[in-house]
Amino acid sequence: MLKILLELVIIIIGWALVVSFFAFYTSLRPPRIKGYSTPQDFGYQYEAVSFKTEDGLNLKGWFLPAGESSTKTIIILHGYPAEKGDVLTWALFLHDNYNLLFFDFRYFGESAGRYTTLGWKEQKDLEAAVEYLKTRSDVDSQSIGVMGFSLGGAVAIMGAGDIPEIKTVVADSPYATLDDLADILFKKFSILKKPLIWSTKLWSRIFLKFDFSQVSPLAASENSTTPLLLIHGDQDKQIPLEQSKKIFEAAKGPVELWQVNGADHGEAYFQNKKIYKNKVLGFFERYL
Repeated sequence: MLKILLELVIIIIGWALVVSFFAFYTSLRPPRIKGYSTPQDFGYQYEAVSFKTEDGLNLKGWFLPAGESSTKTIIILHGYPAEKGDVLTWALFLHDNYNLLFFDFRYFGESAGRYTTLGWKEQKDLEAAVEYLKTRSDVDSQSIGVMGFSLGGAVAIMGAGDIPEIKTVVADSPYATLDDLADILFKKFSILKKPLIWSTKLWSRIFLKFDFSQVSPLAASENSTTPLLLIHGDQDKQIPLEQSKKIFEAAKGPVELWQVNGADHGEAYFQNKKIYKNKVLGFFERYL
């Protein structure tokens, strides 16, 4: 009987290691999406830009000068596994009042990189974007805001606490922690969920040298006074509304949570564009 139990444990551990490694690898190297839309397709002039991260990766982006020649700037961060063109229609309404900087996170779109880290090193990507803006004479480096969707929202929250130039953040559908995302990913495996989460963390420590627990917008919000607007659909099946609620309850600085009833992941803006625009513009006007 003991032998059978031991064999069963070995089988479960082996299965968990194989399944979790597959999930880990495919999460870090999803199919790369090549975008074809540019701001010019929507009638906006732009400048193609590039800048390097602290670890030497070349990131590609677009800089759109403000319609009213403002020196205030909003950095726009895309979701996973997308690219900068994916958030064009979502963020272009800000152009009349602010310079806009769209860029591809590492690995995605036109940017360099062999894999994504789901928010860990992407904070360095955001830092590099801010450093780039500081070199421009048409940008007030003390008036920078960030608007991010999904992964981009999570990165914006984490980066704001460490980058003093970021004065305010709008995060649409962010996750609270990578631990929570792993829990959501493996939820369907029931009692085998914990072995899968444990082994996924093991792969992360081995190959990426960090623990999932270190990637936490929730923890960042507890230590940041940066004004934060959270937007989340109550029907979000990918990243549940509870993730934003956790951040809202923990946030140290000025924080608002707009719950968009009936909206799934990425649907809040398209459900009522007028209300969405008014809320976001009002928040940036108040704090930027």
